[in-house]
Amino acid sequence: MKLFSVQNITYSINENKLFHNLSFEINSGEGLHIKGGNGSGKSTLLRIILGITSPSKGLIQSYDQDLKISYLGHKNAIKNYLTPIENLELLFSGDDLNVAFEWLNKFGLSHVQDELTASLSFGQQKKLALIRVLAQSSDLLILDEPFVGLDQATADQLNSFLAQKISQNAGLILTSHITPMIDCAVLDLGAKNA
Repeated sequence: MKLFSVQNITYSINENKLFHNLSFEINSGEGLHIKGGNGSGKSTLLRIILGITSPSKGLIQSYDQDLKISYLGHKNAIKNYLTPIENLELLFSGDDLNVAFEWLNKFGLSHVQDELTASLSFGQQKKLALIRVLAQSSDLLILDEPFVGLDQATADQLNSFLAQKISQNAGLILTSHITPMIDCAVLDLGAKNA
């Protein structure tokens, strides 16, 4: 099933085009890996897809108004003055909270679950932020550099989870300098702008 399409979008900053005439579709059960150098517009493209930023030109068409999207941006969007447990309780309840606690254990964060999030390492904070995405059911996952700061074991867990979501007909869009170990189409913004 087609989730949405991007048609001839362009984004410019002060007459400088980050990207020009990009077109692609996202279907359920498919992944898209957006790559490119720093400043090529990867994060901006994700914000355009999410409707946070408007393109200079072009059209984004959604085919399901009830599409459930999970998004993880560059910033972890977790509360540093709360503990990991308190962060999860703020976001989830019921069965979803139980799933979040399972991920807390899988990611090896149980021993720091009652410490202030501000005192956790960068990698631990990244794991906590990922739980926000992993513990909720969604039709489309949009992830900005999800592998940054992860140890290899956690990166393997994330790759496995994303492959499973695609096999369950979710759509996936991610930016990453690290090539994911899952089957994805590739959109290279560096090549588009060359």
